[in-house]
Amino acid sequence: MRTSTGFEQDISFGVMIDSSRNAVMRVNEIKRLIDTIIPMGYNALYLYTEDTYEIESEPYFGRNRGRYTKAELKELNDYGKERSFEIIPCIQTLAHLNAIFRWPKYQKIRDNANIVMVDDERTYDLIDKMFATMRECFDTENINIGMDEAHTVGLGKYLDRGG
Repeated sequence: MRTSTGFEQDISFGVMIDSSRNAVMRVNEIKRLIDTIIPMGYNALYLYTEDTYEIESEPYFGRNRGRYTKAELKELNDYGKERSFEIIPCIQTLAHLNAIFRWPKYQKIRDNANIVMVDDERTYDLIDKMFATMRECFDTENINIGMDEAHTVGLGKYLDRGG
């Protein structure tokens, strides 16, 4: 079954690229990978990013991490779409965000080592911007939200404040 975006939604056979550890894979190399795996039957690529993408109004988000620009993400989306190949963004919203905490701006929403503060409007504002960026850059209806290591949410400053 195809949706209005033209992507297969019932069955996804994909590979994940981690663009948050050690290096951000260049766009031309991702395109080369896509062209390599399509003949093998793959129809999706999961692009894992923590803070390695541009958010317009957040100049420190992903700064000095080799982040993807919005234009690059749109280019990847279009490249995949031309091949009926889905690019699925994988983002973090509560955990795995320790890299942003090197910037004073984000210290205000830090709960503990790599977790943002729940119940803080600034956190939800940032998360809204994350989703808005992904919606602007990708045609897919799918966004993978990594919550695998968010088990310490609320156990840092949040706990100190409210018990």
